[in-house]
Amino acid sequence: MTGNVSSSTGAAQQAVSKLSGNGVDVSTQEITFSGSDVSSMTDGLAVANQVVGEVRSLAECVRSQAQKFPQIAETMALKDREAAHQAGGVIY
Repeated sequence: MTGNVSSSTGAAQQAVSKLSGNGVDVSTQEITFSGSDVSSMTDGLAVANQVVGEVRSLAECVRSQAQKFPQIAETMALKDREAAHQAGGVIY
């Protein structure tokens, strides 16, 4: 991932909006099968469903953290304006 940290609230909102688009919804997905009582198969099923749950948690965490970026950008923009004002510069 490349890019610079910016105090642009528009750039931050645009970046975050990409995460809330048409992603993969794993909230209701579960792996199932029937007809096998082989222990390695049932153990594999349990592991696969655990992985699905962990991926769901990771996706929710990434989305939650990403929602903070527009607020961080706004705070940075405010500090930039204050610094420019104190330095006698032009305030945008």
